[in-house]
Amino acid sequence: MNKKLILIIIAVAAFLGFGLWYWNTHDGTGADMFHPTTKYAMWAFGLGAISAISLPLGSLAGILFKPKASVTAAFTAFGAGALMAALSVELIAPTVMEIVGQASSPTGMVHDKSHAFYTMGALLVGCILGGLLFFFLDEAVNSHGGFLRKMSTMITFFKKKNPTVNHINERDIVQLEKKEAHEQKSGAMGIWLGLLIDGIPESFVIGAGFLAILSAKLAAGGNPDFSAVIPYTLIAGLFLSNFPEALGSSIGMKKQGMSTGKILMLWMSLVVIVAVGATVGYYLGAEVPHEVEIGIEGLAAGAMLTMIAQTMLPEAVHIGGTRVVGLSTLIGYLSAVAFKLFE
Repeated sequence: MNKKLILIIIAVAAFLGFGLWYWNTHDGTGADMFHPTTKYAMWAFGLGAISAISLPLGSLAGILFKPKASVTAAFTAFGAGALMAALSVELIAPTVMEIVGQASSPTGMVHDKSHAFYTMGALLVGCILGGLLFFFLDEAVNSHGGFLRKMSTMITFFKKKNPTVNHINERDIVQLEKKEAHEQKSGAMGIWLGLLIDGIPESFVIGAGFLAILSAKLAAGGNPDFSAVIPYTLIAGLFLSNFPEALGSSIGMKKQGMSTGKILMLWMSLVVIVAVGATVGYYLGAEVPHEVEIGIEGLAAGAMLTMIAQTMLPEAVHIGGTRVVGLSTLIGYLSAVAFKLFE
């Protein structure tokens, strides 16, 4: 085991320790020494780090254990199901339930119905824009080497360059990996950007979801502790989906000749970015109007759902076949939903 890998493992352990430290700040000895706004921002940062720490852990698992294709496919489908639970239960369902409550107001007030209409419009427009944003960013990044991060995107790229080829075997993919990794001077950055747009929508949602729960707890009175304001299904869904995302991508990146240290540093940088993004989401969510916040959550949900359909599930089918994908996706979905019991 080289020095870089040891340093990365130490960094991962430090981030895990960081998350555990925030988990225990409710005893009054940790973040309570800060101003409430600063303390809650640090909690949002910690939640972002916890949700994304599975990225380097999944990368380590892929590099060290080299799981079979069927195992990787099952993990990927499981992660896709968990992510679908996170966006449906934590992003879409609360807004829809709120809209239903407003539209069927006992008073029948026009204001209530009008507000419900605008809120639903913000959600739908946000979802559409999020899907389009992911699609075009993904296409742009793939054209600059980002397609190397996944088997499914490599196959799509190969078919575009060779439209007359109907069947693609493993040998074709290996040759494509070596050739394109050599030709794409910006391949590493393209891969990193591809991973970034796969994962960045979650960061704002973490901060906004945390803020929503925190606001409700503060409005009810009292001083909630950290464990009482965690959006468990969202964090669990993101954590469970990030692990196979990194596991599958790291195996391919290693085959392309990238060093273990470089691969893990790419994932660790995303942990920091997601944590910072969650903090920004917390601050931004407190400042923007309600409809704008709903629209941004819709943007993230649309991007995440498009990413699942465009990259995660096709990846699972390509590397493991259809037999393992269906049930693995179902198990992942139910596993994330079950975390609602902690709220």
